[in-house]
Amino acid sequence: MASKESTDMDFGGGGLSRQNSGTAGSWEFDAALMTREFKFVEKLEDQYVCPTCGQVVLNPHQTGCGHIFCYQCIQGFLDSDITPKCPIDDSFIKANEVFQDNCCKREIANLEIYCTNAPNCSSKVTLCRLQDHLKICQYESVQCPNSGCSETLFRKDVGDHLDSQCRYRLEPCPYCRKHYAVIHLMVSIQPMCICALLLTSGFSLIYLQLKEHYLECPEVETDCMYKKYGCSFRQKRVKVQAHEDAALNDHLVLVLESNTKLEKQIDDLQHSLVLKHHEFQERTSLAGSLENQVKPLVQEMTRCDNMIGTVQRSLEEQKDRVDSVQLQLQQLTRAFSQDLGCTELAQLRGSLDSLKQQVSAIEGLKERLVMLEDNYMRHSRLLNIHVDQFQRNEERFRELESTSYNGKLIWKIRDYQKKKEAAAAGEGRSPFMLSAPFYTSRSGYKLRARAYLNGDGSGRGTHLSLYIVLMRGDFDSLLPWPFQQPVSLTVLDQSGARKDVTIVFKPDLASSSFHRPVSDMNVATGFPCFISHAELESANDAAFVKDDTLFIKVKVDTTGLEDL
Repeated sequence: MASKESTDMDFGGGGLSRQNSGTAGSWEFDAALMTREFKFVEKLEDQYVCPTCGQVVLNPHQTGCGHIFCYQCIQGFLDSDITPKCPIDDSFIKANEVFQDNCCKREIANLEIYCTNAPNCSSKVTLCRLQDHLKICQYESVQCPNSGCSETLFRKDVGDHLDSQCRYRLEPCPYCRKHYAVIHLMVSIQPMCICALLLTSGFSLIYLQLKEHYLECPEVETDCMYKKYGCSFRQKRVKVQAHEDAALNDHLVLVLESNTKLEKQIDDLQHSLVLKHHEFQERTSLAGSLENQVKPLVQEMTRCDNMIGTVQRSLEEQKDRVDSVQLQLQQLTRAFSQDLGCTELAQLRGSLDSLKQQVSAIEGLKERLVMLEDNYMRHSRLLNIHVDQFQRNEERFRELESTSYNGKLIWKIRDYQKKKEAAAAGEGRSPFMLSAPFYTSRSGYKLRARAYLNGDGSGRGTHLSLYIVLMRGDFDSLLPWPFQQPVSLTVLDQSGARKDVTIVFKPDLASSSFHRPVSDMNVATGFPCFISHAELESANDAAFVKDDTLFIKVKVDTTGLEDL
């Protein structure tokens, strides 16, 4: 295993500085400085273990007696004693006989070890490549690169930390648009711009005065008051006022165009309402017709039930009479055996004739009973068909009454507590509720909201979970895909304080949830921890649940969508 290869490089310091031997590689130097224990994939052979430190031999050097030691360990022998001895065979170690064992060094460099961040990281690397792996290992602990932040976290979590969690990340000031660390944008308990504070006279304004000042400060950037009509002008307040005065005619045109669109929408809604009214009348008429058809069937079933009961009672009476006749036959048999007279024999024949007639009548009643049972089964099937159709019509009526075509949905959930407890107990066909479908326009996207009252996933048992579901519609082949419109989910405050809880999100265009549906509905997307049950059911600040009723609002931003 040993080889006496030499180079022109020397070790600095100690007895080995006199020997021509190779220096330790950078990986060996870094490994020697690490305080972590190496875990080898295969059991480490004894020939690779240093007899002095008991660890893997790093930068192996061989003595004249043939034993291998770490460079640091053999250097310690030579520095600590004038006549050092080998700890294994007690022979003297001469400095001029010590050389670097490059063959052993190469073998150790290629030994496989587990990443020092195991079990989080399951990678296996050679010992000489460990440092290269740790530079990219996602479970290596690194410090946040932002100046002032002392957080230490896994490398895989650095991106999320820098994007949304680090208090020293740079964010634009809402007043001057310059970038500051988030922690410097906070004053007291309210978000406050540093430059906005500098605008005040020596911080002499109290917070309420400062807030009022922002609402009228000419240096604050603001939007034109006609933004909602389509004007995109944004500048300092003093320039916005001048713009509003100078572009009055343009703004009037925008207002007129907006009013024209509103009038068209009103006409479309009126037309849609008329169509819905006609459809509702047709469905109502159909429901009345079905109800008229069902009533005779119900009456016929009742009559059949009564008739079957009568036949069953008659059969029981006949059975009793047959038993009586059998008893008489037994008595007659005994009488014949005793040579009874002709008169008694004539009476017996009369009884037998009567019995035959009764048996014939019973057989006729059995045939009638079979016919009645067949009629009963046929009417039952017809009744079930009509009941199913009636239920489908009722569900269709409810959808027609609640369907909207403007991208907005107001969803009223009654009996909140009862339905939440049923979901927690696993009662019902599914743990979630689906809203009525709604559309972005008459020929637009079709969507539904989905609510888990007892929570879903990470929010189960603690939060209300809300999702949005994209459904297959009649006009999908004419619409642009994937779906790109921002969506807002809101739990409405019923106290009048308007402390609604709203989350707005933009669709992930790479997600299949927003591609064109190939089945009835896509996979739902939303928030498993939308709002906690404690906040939702608390009556301190807002009334989200009132009279055991919850209101949920869904709004799709239809900006940029054109009606077909």
